Amino acid sequence: MVFDFFRDLLSTSKKDFDDMFKRTYGIIYEQNSYVFTDLFEQLERYYTRGRIELSDAMDNFFATLYQKMFTVLNQQYHFSAKYMECVGDHMKELRPFGDVPHKLSVQVKRAFVATRTFAQALSVAATVSSKLSGLTPGSACGVALMRMTHCPACRGLPSGLKACSNYCINVMKGCLAHHAEVDTDWNHFVDAVDKVTDRLVGPFNIQMVVEPINIKISEAIMNFQENGQDVTLKVFEGCGKPKLGRRDATELHFESYNFGRGRGRKGDRGGDRGGGSGGDPTLEKLAKDIRQKIKDTKSFWTNLPYQICNDESVAANPAQEETCWNGTSKARYEPDVTGHGISNQLNNPEVQVDIEKPSSLLNEQIFALRMITSKLKNAYNGLDVDWIDYEESSDSGSGSGSGDGEEDTDDEDGLVGSGEGIYPDFNLPRILHEPVPTGKPPPIVTDIAKGEDPIDVTPVPPTSGAGPRRPPFPTSSHPNVAGEVNAYLFPIVVMWFGSLFSDWI
Repeated sequence: MVFDFFRDLLSTSKKDFDDMFKRTYGIIYEQNSYVFTDLFEQLERYYTRGRIELSDAMDNFFATLYQKMFTVLNQQYHFSAKYMECVGDHMKELRPFGDVPHKLSVQVKRAFVATRTFAQALSVAATVSSKLSGLTPGSACGVALMRMTHCPACRGLPSGLKACSNYCINVMKGCLAHHAEVDTDWNHFVDAVDKVTDRLVGPFNIQMVVEPINIKISEAIMNFQENGQDVTLKVFEGCGKPKLGRRDATELHFESYNFGRGRGRKGDRGGDRGGGSGGDPTLEKLAKDIRQKIKDTKSFWTNLPYQICNDESVAANPAQEETCWNGTSKARYEPDVTGHGISNQLNNPEVQVDIEKPSSLLNEQIFALRMITSKLKNAYNGLDVDWIDYEESSDSGSGSGSGDGEEDTDDEDGLVGSGEGIYPDFNLPRILHEPVPTGKPPPIVTDIAKGEDPIDVTPVPPTSGAGPRRPPFPTSSHPNVAGEVNAYLFPIVVMWFGSLFSDWI
């Protein structure tokens, strides 16, 4: 979406530029159109690849334009390559285009850096979300989910009995402990996107820079025309007067073309679409829409257990706390809800999480978020962003640069789902098999075990706080439980979440 918008914007601007300059400057423009075509190619290459120094590209464009204009203004002379090199050396001193090159270069650099960084941020977010779907729950999670969803049948309880809300939340917090570790850096990322969007719809609006670029460059040319005689005299003083050349019948006379300020503006569309008149899309509308949707994802990873357990197909309504499945019986769930993240799972009575085992996949995504957050900060401040490693690191979305992603803002530690409207209606399929209908004797061997070792379903008294954990089920009989969790739970939630960002790129 963002890439298509930029591509259409640059394509339209290039066509408007070509139409206006053909109409205004005629054959002189057509003979030198490659100078302007190269500029647009450099701008597009920066957006698609990032390996362009925008300041250098703009400087090279105006340096080439200056030399071309100088030869057109002084067609009666013959200029050697060495002489033209001397002409170029005097450009900064003479400032033939006035303030236009400096102002336009600053505007182009800030707008293109901010726009590209914004688009790359969406790509990184999509990549991170996709990679996080590969954080497969361990066997302890699979066993806890089986107990939560399947074991009421083992007790001969009604098939429709749902897990207690807080019980479900503890299970999901254990299963999603690694995902919650991303939340702080994700929130920093969301804040950085929010700030860059302010620039995109304000002073760094690429639409307001690209659409009228033909007018701005034409203004630079007209400044040169008005000061052409003084520029020529000063060049002759510094470089010496060149020899007169031989005119031929095809030689063009600059004086035969009217470069007046009134030409090229009538009927010109440059700058007229900035407000989105005529139904044309605007960057402001697109960026604001995406920004709001990204802001709605704040605290997504820590809210995810609550959001899953809010679904009636997964857990009981919190109001039914006396008549829900607490893991051992139909009764209130006594233990406290554990905190977010890996370290807090020491207090989780439902899922035993290995807090010592590092996850390289998780660390890579945190690193990618910190890198793109650092780039967003630079873009917000009007600084350059280094994309030199973009192609090599595109798989992880990290790019190059530095920064720890720290923000001055405080993160909210909300304990209830937020951002209504961004989550789907989960309607999760049963992660394990449906329970045995009420009235039948509780099975000794479950459907999942399919005839393997029996599962110990001896009632265990409920625990509270950070008390002893429930004895785990034997996991050797259930090699596919974690796989089933990964196959059902994450494609519905995490992969759906990541697809949002892919749709915006």
